[in-house]
Parts: sequence; C-alpha cells; structure tokens
Amino acid sequence: MTIRINEAEPNQPNSGGELIPAGQGQVGAWSPERAWNELAISHVARRYRCYPGETVTLYTRVEVIEPVAGFVVQISLPPHSALKSQWASPNQGEGLPDLVVTGDARYLAWRREAQVSAGEHYDYTTQVEIAQTHRDQLLESTAIVSWAEGEDARPASETAAIQVLAKGRYLKYLPGIYTERDELMGRFLMLFESFLAPIEMQIDTIYYYFDPKIMPADLLPWLASWLDLVLDERWSEEKRRILLSSIVELYRRRGTRRGLQEYLEIYTGQRPTIIEHRANNFRLGPATRLGPGIALGHRNAPHTFTVVMRLPPMLEAEGERAKEGRQKEKERRHKIEMIIEAEKPAHTTYTLEIEVANQQNEPASTQTGINIEMKG
Repeated sequence: MTIRINEAEPNQPNSGGELIPAGQGQVGAWSPERAWNELAISHVARRYRCYPGETVTLYTRVEVIEPVAGFVVQISLPPHSALKSQWASPNQGEGLPDLVVTGDARYLAWRREAQVSAGEHYDYTTQVEIAQTHRDQLLESTAIVSWAEGEDARPASETAAIQVLAKGRYLKYLPGIYTERDELMGRFLMLFESFLAPIEMQIDTIYYYFDPKIMPADLLPWLASWLDLVLDERWSEEKRRILLSSIVELYRRRGTRRGLQEYLEIYTGQRPTIIEHRANNFRLGPATRLGPGIALGHRNAPHTFTVVMRLPPMLEAEGERAKEGRQKEKERRHKIEMIIEAEKPAHTTYTLEIEVANQQNEPASTQTGINIEMKG
C-alpha cells in the first residue's frame, strides 16, 4: 500500500458530506447536479451500531452500466478509526490501493486502469477498528467512483453512517452509581449486549415474519399452515403471496359467487363470469306451470352454475411446443377445477367453460377454443 499525504488545504465537503476525486489525490465537494450513467456504487456497513474497540466491516460494490476505460474508487475511512485490512475481488487485480491523507480526511483509492464491460461488478472490503471515546458519535464513510479524473469526472457516491455508543445501553437498568463512576461496568455490559442485540432486533421486527408480502419465501408454507391452507408449490411465489394475503377474506366469502371469482382471479389473473341457474327448463305439457320454478333455455337445473373463463394460451408455438402448450392448458384446467370444487357449496354442480384466445386476442373457434364439462 502506498501512503500519500496531500499537504494542500482540503476543500470543504458539501452539506451531504460527499466527496469527489479531484486529481492528485485531492478531495473536493461533489455536485449532485452532475449526472452519471456509466457506473453505479453501493456502500454499506456490516453493522450500523457498535462500541469503541470493535471492528466494523465496510462493503463496497461498483457496477458497470456502460463500458468505460477504467475507473477510480475512493473509500473514506470513518473518523476516529484505524485501518485494519482491505481487499478486493479477484477481477480488480493484484494491485493495492493508495492510502491518501488530506488534512483530517483519509481514504483508500483503488484504481482499475483496464477497460471494463457493461454488467461487470467489482467488490471491495474495508475493515476498521473504532477508537475509544467518552461520548456517543455518528461516524460516516463515503465511497465514490468515477470513470475519469479532473473536469471530465462523472462520479457516483453513497454514504454509510455508523453510530458509536460510548457505554452499554444496559447501564440504564442498573443504579445510577454504575452509570456515573464505574466505566468498567459499562464496558463489561457491552459484552452481553453484543450477544443479545441480534436476538432483540429479531424480536423487534418479528412482525415482518407474519406479513405474506415481505416474509421469506421459505416461511410461506409455515404461515399458511396457521390458516389451514396448503399452498401449491407449482404456483408462482407472487400468486402464493397474494393468496395468503387474501385467504381470510376468501374464507369469509367461501361458498359465494364473489369468493369463487376472487379465488380464480388470483390464480388465472382473469376475473371469471359465473352464471347461477335457479330453475328447471321450461317444457310444454299438462304439468307446466309458470313461475320461479322454470326458466327458458335447455341447460337449466336447480343448484347449478356455469363458470366462463377467457384465458390466454399457454404457448403460441407450433409442433412440439404446441403439444407442450396443450398439456399445460390441461394442467391449468385441472387446477381451476380443484379450486371450484373446494370453494363451491357442496350440494351444487357446475359447468366449466374455458375460452382460449388466439394470438390476436380473439376468441378461438368453438371446436378448439372452448372446453365445456359438467361437474357434480
């Protein structure tokens, strides 16, 4: 590593505390109006709250949006910290960064002088040790990247803030004498706090594990079991999340036309038309009586209904792809039937009509596009 000290007076940072490479190792203010399209940067800390003497790891990633002829990455070290180690991903090369000191500011400067291609990314890791302090502090580290130095530089920047606590938070649970005079007790309690803090954080955010929209996908079946629901793993993750979010309302509407429509819409993305039949066919004869017990037509029967769905084809290709598409459409029909069987009133029967639209979004012919089947 090369240590370079700039004896010139450093420029004042802007209100956001962001820095920009200004050539010859100088650090100047970054203007947010300057656009950048070629490179993007992410800069985060492994932990955002720590105590004096602990090691903080900073992770920096540079993503190449457009091909450029190399770039420069500057990672400022937080004030009141000591550099322990640094390394980069293998594609950066074997070179070491420069440690540039400008007044009170210190930063690592990584240089990639070879051509880089769009889609590549470069990772940098920096470890620092937080110095001892008698008061709480908020330390910042800024990472910037630019594809050129000087007037043509087009930088991107991101800042990570780290809160340093001078004493353990558990001191507030002890008598005041320990807070005012016993520094050893404050540092001693930090040990237990470092063990229990991750558990406390998990408890504080446990409600995230019960929100189907953001909880880990692996926990969806577990949460579904609480609601007496078995998720079909063949459904997409998005559909499973929507179903789990809506299942309580669907349970309340179970056995109704609206409940069945909403359930089928979650699976297919299309809202079906449901026609209820409440009477027998009208037939002339000596026993014929006008009234609510008869209806015009030839497919009427009490306690029956018809589900009409207009869906896109599974595959548009011909040959083997068309055969695969027909198989997928059979599987889709089977899943729709399973949903109807589970949601309809037990004493009813139904007719399912699936109309598959063609490539021009027009209904297909009756022979190939509409499947009708009476289910009991």
